[in-house]
Amino acid sequence: MNRLISSIGSSCLHLKSAGCASYEAPNMTSNSTNIDCEKQVKATQRRLFASCMAIAVLGLSFASPSATAGKRSSGSTVTLMQFQDMHGHLAPHAEIFPDGRKDPNSGGIAKVTTLIKQVRASNPNSLLLAVGDTTHGSAETTFSVGDAIMPALNALAIDAFLPGNWDFGYGPRVYRQRFVAGDFSTVLAPNNRTTMAYLDGRPGHEDQHCATPGGLNVTTYATCHVTKANFPTVAINLYNYNELTKKITGQTHPGYIVKDVGGVKVGIIGITSDVVPQQADAFNTGLKFTMGYKELPANIEAAKREGAQLIVVLSELGLAKNVQLVKEFPKINVMFSGHTHERTPEPIIIQRGPFGKNIGIVTEAGEDSFLGRLDVTVNYGYITSYKWKLMEADSSVPEDVAMKAIIDQERKTFVAGPDHTCHTFGTNAFPYGKGHVLCDPLETVVGHTNPSIERFNVLEEIANNVMVDAFLNLAQSIGETDSKGHSLTDDNSLSQTNGFRFDTVILGSDDGFSGDITVGDLYDYYPIGAAGALAEFTGGRLMDHWEGVLSNVFDPNPYRQRGGWFLGFTHNMHFDVEINNEFPRTITSGRIDNVTINGKNLDRSTTYTLASCYPHGNSIDEVCRTTGATNVRYIQGTEMTSGPADMFGHRPLEINGPWRTQPPANSADIFDPVRFANGGPLFLKVAPDNFAHPTDALRRYLATHTVNTVEHGLGRVVAVTGVPASEYGGAGIVQPTQGAGPDWLKRVFSIF
Repeated sequence: MNRLISSIGSSCLHLKSAGCASYEAPNMTSNSTNIDCEKQVKATQRRLFASCMAIAVLGLSFASPSATAGKRSSGSTVTLMQFQDMHGHLAPHAEIFPDGRKDPNSGGIAKVTTLIKQVRASNPNSLLLAVGDTTHGSAETTFSVGDAIMPALNALAIDAFLPGNWDFGYGPRVYRQRFVAGDFSTVLAPNNRTTMAYLDGRPGHEDQHCATPGGLNVTTYATCHVTKANFPTVAINLYNYNELTKKITGQTHPGYIVKDVGGVKVGIIGITSDVVPQQADAFNTGLKFTMGYKELPANIEAAKREGAQLIVVLSELGLAKNVQLVKEFPKINVMFSGHTHERTPEPIIIQRGPFGKNIGIVTEAGEDSFLGRLDVTVNYGYITSYKWKLMEADSSVPEDVAMKAIIDQERKTFVAGPDHTCHTFGTNAFPYGKGHVLCDPLETVVGHTNPSIERFNVLEEIANNVMVDAFLNLAQSIGETDSKGHSLTDDNSLSQTNGFRFDTVILGSDDGFSGDITVGDLYDYYPIGAAGALAEFTGGRLMDHWEGVLSNVFDPNPYRQRGGWFLGFTHNMHFDVEINNEFPRTITSGRIDNVTINGKNLDRSTTYTLASCYPHGNSIDEVCRTTGATNVRYIQGTEMTSGPADMFGHRPLEINGPWRTQPPANSADIFDPVRFANGGPLFLKVAPDNFAHPTDALRRYLATHTVNTVEHGLGRVVAVTGVPASEYGGAGIVQPTQGAGPDWLKRVFSIF
């Protein structure tokens, strides 16, 4: 009853006899966006009028303090900063901005810090909210399991942090040490210690002793740990999970926090990514993820009971899901969306409630070349004015001096100079001291591109085309045959990559820039430790997988969408796809009209060899998230015999080979929690020592191939009737929030 009276009473405050035309939101400033309620029907007015009369008679005697919590008038303006999808980018890099501007000196934490300080100076009543995928995505973070970025993050005074799917990319032990408050007992795995060992004795790690050979328990938290975050992490949909009993044992983080900002209480709720279980198995052992839908109502109400007047949700579910959540949960005032790397120069406004006066604001702020700023005024639990700005950290923005000093300290072992050293990324299931070795400074030039390349589009990108061509070129050059004894050719072999849609731009010579491709660029584009692999699939299995990927990207029900990109395919492949197919999920139809391999139609019964990547710790029937593989082999290189070596005496691989393949080192019970409980390893090693890393294949290919539009240009995937414009967010949104396909497959449920 209290909740009903409060809701109706709030509406009565603004109900005028003249109807919608004379409605005014309270305290709207001249530059504020007016809330339109012209579409409200007269029947709604009559019902509200009757309710108002009842309220007048009953008064507010039924309303308890908890019933009106979060509805107090403040009139104060709160500034919310959206710090999103940094992906480990410590230093400035190139960017292509929404207006088409190509800037060689953008992004990086020091530039973003300058913007943050500007915002705080203009309004001390502000919050810095970090939305996902922060500690992963560059060479510096890969070869430090994210530690290289932590001093910078801890210096920013972040008010709340939401983990993204890639923040789990170093495994749960690193994740728990770094982000779980009060966890000072988890020990690092041997492969994590391999990566961290170079930091022993360095500034900030003076008492660290990670360089300790042996198994899991040879170190303690005190002797070897990653840098702990000094900011709170929130996530309503992440749970601790017992792999033996298959039971959830509690929530990993608080679901929300409430911050008092200049007298306005702001409830900040986190929803982490729900796709982690579909990535490498090693990312999420001992953790359980949901979508957060069921958890939202209770967390919103709990925050309001603590006095929250403004409900802000940080979500790594992606723009489509987040827009739908705001439609269905009218108590969400602001949604800071992440994961899909979209850019919203104008905010997405969802009008809800009587007369549409209850608005929900959804924004997405790209990557580290941007900082989102949202100024909001709240009265009686509603946003009454707002202003959004997608701030650009371009070449006109100077790097903050103090932050640059922190970044330089963390990067000095990765760039040329007296402190440069070799680094080793200890891959999952590998023993201490083994892994993928990097010895070249990040600025080392390893290739050239004529066109400017990026990874932003939803269907195809030059960058992904180059990557898969490099994989296939390596596979076809090492004298391998398939299970029938046939040499690998363009008729029977192909490659695909996950088609990631993120990371830095490489400006090409066609646009007046150097066109240099550096070692650092390669790790920006492939910052994981996957092993090069060959595997055989039937054409039918591949076709079904590709259809599934397209359905994930363009499903009309946003809650079934996943990722935000199709795959990368090799030069000998061509796809005609019908994104808008009216029957995308039936047995007789799909979104793929036709696929050819070297000019011949793909045959569902023919076996093809796929050159791709293997995520260490997954079952051996899987490469590149495609299951059902047979005749799986792993590409092995040859270690250099001279030149610099890592602290374990290992060197990088010879780019020119020789290369060979090896069968799986283990082929059963790759993941076994029972074995682990009895003192054995949780994961078994599958790929060989000196496995070919994707960057090895790229360096080998780029040594003899210049990136150009003739060989690597767009056209391998053709959308016959185009990709539909997004229902929300404007022309700049590359993955339509409404998906594609028939209306009868859409989720139309909303509150108003």
